Amino acid sequence: MNARQAALEIVSNVLQNESYLNLECKRVLSGRWSVEDKRFIMALANTTIENLFRIDHVLKQFITVRRVHTVIMNILRLGACQLLFFESVPVSAAVNESVKLAEKSGKKQLKGFVNAVLRNLSKSFGKIHYPDRDGDPAEYFHVFYSYPKWLCKKYIKEYGEEQAEQMMSYTGDRSLTCIRLNRLKAGPAIAAGYLSGLYCEDAYYIKGMEAPEQMPEFREGLITIQGEASQAAVCAAGIKREDKVLDACAAPGGKSAYAACFALNGKIVSQELHEHRKVLIEKTFARLGVESAEVCLGDAAVFKPEWKEAFDVVLADVPCSALGLLYRKPDIRLFKKETDISELVRIQRAILDTCANYVRPGGVLLYSTCTIDWAENEENVRNFLERHPEFSEDNLAPYLPGELKERADGGMLQLFPHIDSIDGFFMARLKKS
Repeated sequence: MNARQAALEIVSNVLQNESYLNLECKRVLSGRWSVEDKRFIMALANTTIENLFRIDHVLKQFITVRRVHTVIMNILRLGACQLLFFESVPVSAAVNESVKLAEKSGKKQLKGFVNAVLRNLSKSFGKIHYPDRDGDPAEYFHVFYSYPKWLCKKYIKEYGEEQAEQMMSYTGDRSLTCIRLNRLKAGPAIAAGYLSGLYCEDAYYIKGMEAPEQMPEFREGLITIQGEASQAAVCAAGIKREDKVLDACAAPGGKSAYAACFALNGKIVSQELHEHRKVLIEKTFARLGVESAEVCLGDAAVFKPEWKEAFDVVLADVPCSALGLLYRKPDIRLFKKETDISELVRIQRAILDTCANYVRPGGVLLYSTCTIDWAENEENVRNFLERHPEFSEDNLAPYLPGELKERADGGMLQLFPHIDSIDGFFMARLKKS
């Protein structure tokens, strides 16, 4: 298997099986590849998925047949991606290697078709048509930035055209991986060679991290991968040394492990719905030296009488639409449906209602999501407060790290990737009277 065959396998599995792009890359690249091949495979697969709607829009202008075989279409997508976005790849290589891919994929009879489509595209860059930006901005954003049409309309309606475009055009620096210094095992000296975080004191960035499990610092639990927005949400809970903390939707365990760094004489209870994810959390705790935590199976929306008013802090990082991650996880946007959100809101409200029972008087419920959707965030909180008068917003600013203090709006904070340069994240600090 050569590099382009590997990229084809990744893209095909993502599109046909709705597999996660990062997991497919990890699986395919687990073999023996040179550093150059790994970088090319990841760049080609990621760029193709990230620009899929735009690539398909361009290809339709050069495909004259009504139906194209799935494998051939994916080969054309990879070829068009190289022609449109890879200046370092010669046109001849992009076309000829795509033709070879068709042959190696058992479609020898379609080599001429692949060659003709890509050669015509390579000679017609100046003739490619895109939707009218002024006449139909949603269609333009859908094609040019490869976001679902329904989401483009939603962003325009809720944020206006200018901010919607800023949100969809933002990609960040994907060469950087955010890690958290594990204060249970390590001091700041361990992170001397890393880039400092933007907001959180325990956040650092590593450039070009490919296999964290091969790093001694990671294997020994001195560092762990965790985004700054996720770290900030734990800080926002204001966990004290003696606190008993419930992480109601705990997998993969990052927030629970960070909470343990604050509740040094307290206790962490981590709840997870699925057995295999419970095992994942336990492995994370073992690596990071988290000894004050108990992991238990359970549905966060189902009330446990034994937990009634038993916790000082309850973290409810609920299942969500993950719209705040689309800038760095382009595969997620391909399969999102508008109808998903209403079902997620129902689940989120059920979890909030259940978790409210577990907070002791004077305690804190910290609600968080990794989305920028108003219905899942502020609307959910407003709805909750109307139905639970025993709770009220508690000012977030004193608990937030760095300049994020200035971004808080009372007890709520909405982060945006294009504004804050970290994941789109929402958090609300709700205190029980």
